[in-house]
Amino acid sequence: MALGALEPQLVLKVTPPRAPRMLLERPRLGSARPEFADKAVIVLQAGAGFGKTSLLAQWRKEALQAGAVVAWLTLDGRDTGNRLVAGLTAAMRMASGRPNFGQACLGAAGLDSGSLEGMTEWLAEVAELAADTVLILDDVHALPEATLQQSLAYLLLNAPANLKIILASRKPIALPVSDLPSRGHFVELAVADLRFQLAETVALLQKRFGRQIDMDSCVRLHDLTEGWPLGLQLAVATIERNTDLQQ
Repeated sequence: MALGALEPQLVLKVTPPRAPRMLLERPRLGSARPEFADKAVIVLQAGAGFGKTSLLAQWRKEALQAGAVVAWLTLDGRDTGNRLVAGLTAAMRMASGRPNFGQACLGAAGLDSGSLEGMTEWLAEVAELAADTVLILDDVHALPEATLQQSLAYLLLNAPANLKIILASRKPIALPVSDLPSRGHFVELAVADLRFQLAETVALLQKRFGRQIDMDSCVRLHDLTEGWPLGLQLAVATIERNTDLQQ
């Protein structure tokens, strides 16, 4: 997919990571559930190893299957306002298959008046797509504070009706968007939501090992890891090196 005259580095930022090998779809966290489907903004906030990337991969797959345009952008500390607009433009070019998407956005973002004009143009062009659009922003905690408080807040508060925005962060993020929860447009998932429930642990282990692992072993592993997704991955790696799964 040609991305026009955009920075080559942006290609990596708008490319979704490869789905985990042991990806287990989690129906209780499915994007079509009422508590998620009608939300304009969803935040995943948890430390490393709690399965944020896996859940994002699941939601991306579900959105694509539903016919939505799904854009991905991994953020970093260099994403000032104008560079954020460039990243959003590259993400939409990749997702929509429109190599000229965002020409006006980039032109407006380069004006002396700042990046909000570029963001406004980007939002308007998304609205003109007249298609359900999902924007996944990963590593939001890495954004410069000024970008978080200005450009990102502007993006969230002015998103058109056809745009859902999903934010993933390793740290709590303080956004000046207090009216979103009050309007019922916002939901946040944290560590307690992302921990595996016993049924999910059993499904993961049985998907990997089938009848080689019994229920008691599954329950013991769940208790030992307390549903921590990374802990379960490490346990699976240990089991794979052990020929006797009952030990």
